[in-house]
Amino acid sequence: MKKILTILSVIFITVSCGEYQKVLNSGNPLEQYTLAEKLFDQGKYAKAERLYALADEPMKTHPKYERLKFHRAKSLYHLKQYHSAGYQFRTFTQLFPGSSKTEEADYYIVKCYYKLVPEYYRDLTYGTKMLEEADRFIREYPDSKFLDTINDMTKDITLRFQRKDFEKAKLYYNLEYYKSAVKSFDLFFIDHPGSPLREEAHYWRFMAAANLALNSVESKKQERIKNALKYYKKFKQIFPESKYLNKVEKVKKQLETQLKSA
Repeated sequence: MKKILTILSVIFITVSCGEYQKVLNSGNPLEQYTLAEKLFDQGKYAKAERLYALADEPMKTHPKYERLKFHRAKSLYHLKQYHSAGYQFRTFTQLFPGSSKTEEADYYIVKCYYKLVPEYYRDLTYGTKMLEEADRFIREYPDSKFLDTINDMTKDITLRFQRKDFEKAKLYYNLEYYKSAVKSFDLFFIDHPGSPLREEAHYWRFMAAANLALNSVESKKQERIKNALKYYKKFKQIFPESKYLNKVEKVKKQLETQLKSA
């Protein structure tokens, strides 16, 4: 029985492949579109997209063209070809602004940019584009069913920008460029006032200011210690239960001891 089923499966696959090749080379765009739809429903996106691409130009005036363009874009998205998918979704929204699928296409434009955004330590240009598209989407579709997902993606990309700036400032600290670290963390708070990285950033700014003070020449030490102690007060005021508090208190005592002898 198993042998018979295997033979039947091979025959089915052979016939299917034969049909695909025949339609692929037929030069008949309607046949290509029809088979592409069948393959799309089966999740065979690579073959479907190839047929959609062939039928695209010849079917521009056909009533099914709207469906073709949308499914071609989705096929590319499923194939993780996000550049091409985004382009196709954008073309769809321009050609069919009144379509029932325009909102979904705009949503996928945001998703395509989101998928193209790398980790925080790389170029985040696509992140900027994604945030712009997300903002446009929220303004155009304030009651969209996709809004929660859009907001989640926005938070994730925003955090990547915050992480990038945070790690830049911390790198200055690790390289012992304490003055630059303090300035970078100051800018971090201006650019990202509500960041979930605030506690860490306040801690490392204080540590940078403290190290800058403790390693300063005598003529600058007193002023820098006082400045570092201001950061200490700010940190303790905002994060009285911080996990960093013990370390901060130890360094604060060092600063006070140095201040007395300065």
